[in-house]
Amino acid sequence: MDGLDLAGLAALIGSRSVSATVIEAGQNNRVLDFGDRIIRVPRHAGAEAALRREAGLLGRLRPDLPVAIPDVRIVESGIGVIAVHDRLPGEPFQSLDGFGEADRQRLARDLASFLSALHSLPAETIADGRREDTWQELADRLPADVLPRLSPGARSAVGAAFRRFAERAEDLPTAVIHGDFGTGNILAERGRVTGVIDFAGCGLGDPAYDLASLAAGLGDSFVSRLQPHYPDLPAMAGRIAFYRGTFPLLDMLFGLDHGDEATLADGIAGAERHFATA
Repeated sequence: MDGLDLAGLAALIGSRSVSATVIEAGQNNRVLDFGDRIIRVPRHAGAEAALRREAGLLGRLRPDLPVAIPDVRIVESGIGVIAVHDRLPGEPFQSLDGFGEADRQRLARDLASFLSALHSLPAETIADGRREDTWQELADRLPADVLPRLSPGARSAVGAAFRRFAERAEDLPTAVIHGDFGTGNILAERGRVTGVIDFAGCGLGDPAYDLASLAAGLGDSFVSRLQPHYPDLPAMAGRIAFYRGTFPLLDMLFGLDHGDEATLADGIAGAERHFATA
């Protein structure tokens, strides 16, 4: 596997297995699943710094969250710095298929409990004060990179949505947010949430962003189930809808930045669909 000494890595991290599966091979990290341990191998200095930040942040978050999150260790190995944590129980899920009504209610309660706890943490938990204002970064790139690739109707709708949102941006609430609360980062087993992973995007931002990520994966009707356990949800409806609309635009930028024509095309198609009905 890319010349990696899997047996040596397994011995270093105390894994019972000497084989691993690549579960991600992205621009920043290679992620290896040994069955009982997960290893992330950074591809560059920026990725290593991000792993070190995440490891420290998780240590501050863990005592106050009701759901398991990784306990990441930074380890020096023969291939450089690696990040290691025990594999949490459960599996990521991409839809609600296979979950019955009682399961869906339990999932909603568990997710609301997790988000309520996370969003209630003091801002000082984010020691470096990092903000997650993705919408603002996206707004700066709209004129050159996004709008010219959309149809006139979608272009007009996107511009209007961003202008309306910018008018009230100074009044946005600020909380500790996960920053990438999609279904791929939520683990479940037997109808219960068993863990949340990948806190690389965790910072200070609008809590509605996390609900928008959840809605993008599981739908608005499921997110509405959180309301009895997350009372602020109705007041977030407009912001959740706005953030959901930014996700295909972010796909466009990813496609442009990484020469990924398929993701760019998917982003354009998603934006056209979303803003045709906005």
